[in-house]
Amino acid sequence: MNFLKHSALGVMAVAAAAVGLNAPADAQFYKGKRVNIIINYSAGGNTDIQGRMVMRHMKKYIPGNPRLVFRHVSGAGGTVGANFLAEAGRTNGYMMGVFTIPIMSQVMKAPELRADLAAFHYVGAIGQQTISHIRKDAIPGKTIKNWKDLINTDHEIRTGGHGPSSSKDLRTRLFFEALEIPLKHVTGYKSGGKIRAAILKNELDMTADSLAGYFGRVVAQLIKPGISVPIWHVGTPGPNNTILHSPSVAKNIPSFQTVYEAKFGKGKRPSANIWNSIRTIAATREMLRIIVFRKGTNPKAVKIMRAAWDKTTKDKGFLKEYKKVNGSVYTGKSGVDAQKYVKSIVNVNPKLQKSLLDYADKARK
Repeated sequence: MNFLKHSALGVMAVAAAAVGLNAPADAQFYKGKRVNIIINYSAGGNTDIQGRMVMRHMKKYIPGNPRLVFRHVSGAGGTVGANFLAEAGRTNGYMMGVFTIPIMSQVMKAPELRADLAAFHYVGAIGQQTISHIRKDAIPGKTIKNWKDLINTDHEIRTGGHGPSSSKDLRTRLFFEALEIPLKHVTGYKSGGKIRAAILKNELDMTADSLAGYFGRVVAQLIKPGISVPIWHVGTPGPNNTILHSPSVAKNIPSFQTVYEAKFGKGKRPSANIWNSIRTIAATREMLRIIVFRKGTNPKAVKIMRAAWDKTTKDKGFLKEYKKVNGSVYTGKSGVDAQKYVKSIVNVNPKLQKSLLDYADKARK
């Protein structure tokens, strides 16, 4: 009996010692080190706004208090930054990507994306809707007050995006084609900030921004001054081939399905290719921003950063600022869940994949 008691106490002591030793070891891993944070869009854009805010809070939970250094590697709808991390990123744990995930490039197997997004080590992810907004004077002789003033126009609307295979470009073009609204789409902008600057100069009429960009910049720069108004959001895939209104978006900013049915009739749908493409894009809103390491990164670094992310998502200060900046409560995924989710959405029906790629290719010409 005494032997068993003492043995049990011994095991407990060894376990406690192991835990005690592990914590200092984690702290030593990043102590005095610099962690390079790669952002795949330009400074001042939506990814930059949200990425810096997230890392500022997350830094509190990284043992060893490393110095975070941000570097922007932008272009081609976020694929340049993803390629950089996958091909040239360090695997020692001192380089991470904070990306707007170029998921549609992988879904359609676009040639500009050489990285395998599913091969990254995921630290965490943020889900977020996007809101489209348009200049009130986009249609000559008319003041646009809401989406109803837009859906029946035959005037060409000037829209902007990041690259032919980016979700923003695909979504905008698909919406306009489905709604039979003429558009002139200009692509290649390296950040949401640069698109907003073009709208302010009256070089563009319309674009879409994530909630971070919309509430962090669009409201102050375009909505409150009376230059633009919100129009619609993509929505969330629902049962029976539907796209539902997202609970994170105000009720007066309808989902695509609501707008489409208002124009063409309840239960009506565009072609299967267009509808399935839009529902696929809607599904990617569950994981818009990602925090990742390159494949083969030191497992200790992945473990430490995943733990820091999990603590960040429970931090009251982070949750309060997130709601203030994004206009909605935080939704996201742990590193483990994000790893599983990305694998579940990158592979689509080959017919849909080809259709999307062909659709993106039209914008390259």
